[in-house]
Amino acid sequence: MTTFEIIKERVTVPRAAAYYGITSRNGMCCCFEHNDKHPSMKLYEKNYHCFGCGAHGDVIALVASILGVSMIEAAKRINADFGLGLDMDKPISRSDIIMIHRKRQEEQDYIEWENHAFNVLSEYHKLLLEWRSNAPESADDIPDKHFVESINTLDYCEYIFDSFLNGNKEERLLMKREVECFEQRIYAYRRECITCVAGGKGKDKRTAVFL
Repeated sequence: MTTFEIIKERVTVPRAAAYYGITSRNGMCCCFEHNDKHPSMKLYEKNYHCFGCGAHGDVIALVASILGVSMIEAAKRINADFGLGLDMDKPISRSDIIMIHRKRQEEQDYIEWENHAFNVLSEYHKLLLEWRSNAPESADDIPDKHFVESINTLDYCEYIFDSFLNGNKEERLLMKREVECFEQRIYAYRRECITCVAGGKGKDKRTAVFL
């Protein structure tokens, strides 16, 4: 286990945030990386994420950002302030450097997916709400297929969306399949709209909003 990994294992993000003056309530706090007037940053045990500006990182990145220092200096500060007793005078090893870059890329990839997943869930939820308004005018009318989809799927979509908003990184990653399915439905609806407009058919010629 590398020095950085030991630090992240022993000191949680909420604990470090509180120590360095970040006030949170129910795990939410104002983001320290932009002018945040309302709490938009979530403090998880192992990482933090701002739903306003997209800032994301582990406990070392958190302290580096709060104190305005490098990652190495932040690690040394945590080691000293929390009495971890690690030998931080040794030069960082090549394996540590490789691990840092790998973790940074993994975090960046996750952030991009998380933002994309949020947009997909938000867009599909809006479509389902819109389709719900296309209820048949009478019991004799054949219901629109999108209205039927909304009846069958809206509650489930809201459940997934709520779980995504309140879940941690690991829990969100478990929703990849649902996000992909919802995204496929959005693309299918876009194709329908484009075909409808191109052919001049159908009552609703509006195009879907692109993510």
